[in-house]
Amino acid sequence: MSSETFLKHDITDIVDAHHHFYSPDNDFNILQRQFGLAAYLPEQYASEAVGLPIFRTVHVEAAPAPGSGAAEAAWVESLTASGRGQVAAIVGSCNLADKDADAQLDALAAAAAGRLRGIRWLLDWDGPRDGDGDNATHPAVALRQNCDYLRDPEPAAAFEKGYALLAQRNLSFDLQCAPAQLPAAAALCAQYPTVKVVINHIGKPRHLMTKDAAYDAAELARWRMGMAAMAALSHVYVKLSMLGYAVPNWHKDKAKEELLKTLVLEMIALFGANRCMFATNWHTNAAVSDGDGVTTDGLDIPALYTRFAEWTAKFSPKERQRLFSGTAAEFYRL
Repeated sequence: MSSETFLKHDITDIVDAHHHFYSPDNDFNILQRQFGLAAYLPEQYASEAVGLPIFRTVHVEAAPAPGSGAAEAAWVESLTASGRGQVAAIVGSCNLADKDADAQLDALAAAAAGRLRGIRWLLDWDGPRDGDGDNATHPAVALRQNCDYLRDPEPAAAFEKGYALLAQRNLSFDLQCAPAQLPAAAALCAQYPTVKVVINHIGKPRHLMTKDAAYDAAELARWRMGMAAMAALSHVYVKLSMLGYAVPNWHKDKAKEELLKTLVLEMIALFGANRCMFATNWHTNAAVSDGDGVTTDGLDIPALYTRFAEWTAKFSPKERQRLFSGTAAEFYRL
């Protein structure tokens, strides 16, 4: 879709609050090599977002090898410093449960050259992955810690020790976890109100309208309970992104799109536009960015933002400004 359709909605500034760059040539991009992914670089992103008013972006860590967060941040900073891309903030990788997390955070801050705003460490754990990977455990979590940093007592205590360091450094936390973990995440976040948190990917309700009504009801109930607990904390925000993971193939089916739109608007009502931000999660291609590999295709970036604009057409100009740029700019101190 052409960006001209989006521009008709009179939205003049977008902050893409979540995207990734990587290259298999980087020693630290082990996960991407394992999945056989080609490099995804600023020039590809720019060509896919051409014509949109995206002037600032947030690069979120792409699960580099453990202990190599600083190397990834230095690489992203080098791309930006050489005029490649419009990265205004970096969310770095650090296993906060590591005994040397403090030193890793120091190295990250130095590597990012003033752009470091927060930390992400993937936490999605829903039990051991079976042969088909048919649960909510992220493959990177299974490969790296293979446990629950939010609910298993010993690992959770180690993770909390590192999490507490973020407050001292004015760093935020990008929270990516399974819906069943959200109550435990809320309990952790409540203890550290000065650490701003943004929930990734609308809290990751999983694969709705792919099984049966009973599954959907249980999944939505679990997700809603967790998101309500998080929304009760005023320092917690949410990214409206990777929506095809929640409802695969929503872009091809009117009923699925209507469900997804309802869920997005429900989260905006729950958190308020001042704590919600649209994002693309862009990397690799549309299918992976939107559905995390669940689907074989997806909307391109202009079409995705056009859907966001259509869904929020009845919102006030101020609310839309927050959703498309203002909330992300405030959260990441752009």
